[in-house]
Amino acid sequence: MKLKNIFTIALSAVLAAGVTSCEDMLKVDSKTYMFDYQNTLDDPTDTVYSVLGIVQKMQVIADRTNILGEIRGDLVAVSDHASEDLRDLYGYDFTKLKSTNKYDQPVDYYSIINNCNFFLTNADTAFVRNEKQILKGEYIVILCYRAWAYLQLAQIYGEVPYFDKPITGDNANAGVRMNIKQLAQTLLLDFKDDYIKYMDKYSPNYGKLGGEELGDGSKTMQHESLDMFIPIRLIMGDLCLWAEDYAHAALYYHDFLINDTHTTTTGTNSVTWLTNDFLYDGSDNYSASIFGDNGHITYIPMEADKYSGVVSDLVNIYNSTEDNDYWYQLTRSRAATAISVRQNYCYHAKRSASNRYEWAAYINDKSAMEELLLRGDRRLGAVLETDYEILSDEEINTSNQGTEIQTLNKINSEKIWLYRKDVVYLRLAEALNRCELPQTAFTILKEGLCKASIDSINQGEKTRATNVNGVDISAVYDFPTTKFQLARTEWYTTTVNSAGSTLNVYCARWSSTGNTIGIHSRGCGDAAYDPNYTIPVDTVNGRIPTLEDSVRAVEERLIDEMALETCFEGYRFGDLMRIAMHRADDPGSPAYGGFAENDFLAKRVATRESANLDDTKDYYETKDEALYTKLLGDGKSLNKAWFLILPDDK
Repeated sequence: MKLKNIFTIALSAVLAAGVTSCEDMLKVDSKTYMFDYQNTLDDPTDTVYSVLGIVQKMQVIADRTNILGEIRGDLVAVSDHASEDLRDLYGYDFTKLKSTNKYDQPVDYYSIINNCNFFLTNADTAFVRNEKQILKGEYIVILCYRAWAYLQLAQIYGEVPYFDKPITGDNANAGVRMNIKQLAQTLLLDFKDDYIKYMDKYSPNYGKLGGEELGDGSKTMQHESLDMFIPIRLIMGDLCLWAEDYAHAALYYHDFLINDTHTTTTGTNSVTWLTNDFLYDGSDNYSASIFGDNGHITYIPMEADKYSGVVSDLVNIYNSTEDNDYWYQLTRSRAATAISVRQNYCYHAKRSASNRYEWAAYINDKSAMEELLLRGDRRLGAVLETDYEILSDEEINTSNQGTEIQTLNKINSEKIWLYRKDVVYLRLAEALNRCELPQTAFTILKEGLCKASIDSINQGEKTRATNVNGVDISAVYDFPTTKFQLARTEWYTTTVNSAGSTLNVYCARWSSTGNTIGIHSRGCGDAAYDPNYTIPVDTVNGRIPTLEDSVRAVEERLIDEMALETCFEGYRFGDLMRIAMHRADDPGSPAYGGFAENDFLAKRVATRESANLDDTKDYYETKDEALYTKLLGDGKSLNKAWFLILPDDK
């Protein structure tokens, strides 16, 4: 990326303003504080440097935010060549983590927070030039960075000290301990009503950064500065979701997808079979497109080389590369495989062009299909590719290189993504479901929200949307027909060459006029036409399912969809934790009134190495009982075993 010079100047500006290193600042005897020079930031140049200086500090925690979000979840396993730091984290014995573990460094998160606090305390937002509060935009950008950093910190360490002022020698030990729900509620108070409208009109824009010549005829990656800023609606939606203010979370996510400046549809990118006989491998416009610039929203820009600054190592952790002698360190867990193969790929078929008779086709015998990742959802096999390098006997005996080649197509070493559009849709579904609108939430997974699908939602559910704990969120049904169109299937005839024969095949594809599909259709075919993909509410002893039953059932579908869609992206532990917290609000939950329904997270993580691949049997048939017991705790209280340990608590 080659932003070293810009970032160095930016950091120097911040340090000159008074922020020193935050190393060991959480220790009681720390002598490293931020000196309170009472500087006032009242120049636009200072604010640009300050923002970019904070982005530089976010580079330091970019990789570990991904790693700590995945390695404590259920979707990732360590390879035999994983580093000791990674193996220790995977083992969940955080009391024995070495002080040198590079992923266990809370000081780096507080360094971001402290720099944010310095700016927020000293920036003169009332300063006006040309009738505009020219520092207000950067103030809001940095407010969003600080909120994001606090949410990451709390997901990693559980209960953390909260500071809203720069840390100095006088207040270094004055931070109040808060869990993530308390933090979210507190941070929301800093966001004023007019901030969203201001950012829609006056968001800072520093143009393009990077793109410098390397001397060999190539250029570093160029970055739009706007892509580095966290959209205010998304961070406010996240804060509301963690604070369990589901109504406002739903509104913020919806309003991000549809506002005066842009419209964000799901698009129709997917991984498909070519025909309904499941013999011909199909097409993939998913793995390359959905993880490119069109599918993403915000990222942390990383350097192209170590000379320029902080580079990402995720490529060498998830991929086989020349730099790591083709020994990748993290791969998919058995649980990730199980969630994928237990899905049913539905092919919506027609008998002929003139015959309107339609049906849903499935693989008749999934167990007979040799390749596991072709049996169900197609996404995992599309984004995590494996192959074997063929070596001679002599090469095998003399080479120290791995022969199993793994490639994770989600990795971009110069862009560590924080948000992409499908994540927003999944969180909108999560919020809507907890607003007691399970059918609406499930529609996001099955069909995609637009007028055609919204019209089929139960009227009673739409009425409930007018009063969710006193908040009217019926605006969430606003997906204008002119911009959101359901991608119904259209038909075409093609030819397929197989075993020397040319076959005429009648195929299905998404309509070129539609732009909205259910998230499940990304990898499971025509989910909108799948009669078996429903809200899985089971009756118990003939009891009629309640609304609470439906909400909890949708969460079971939702947590699986999050796994299928966002595996390896760093969200997993947070998703498990957040939904476990939601469920403790249910009167029927064994954890009712507690911090979280710990069993929801514990049983999944404890089954990461033993999940049942056979969808006719219990997914949790066997699990790591010792790990399950540790993560369950008393079943409802904030369980410290989920989290790494702050220095003062060791």
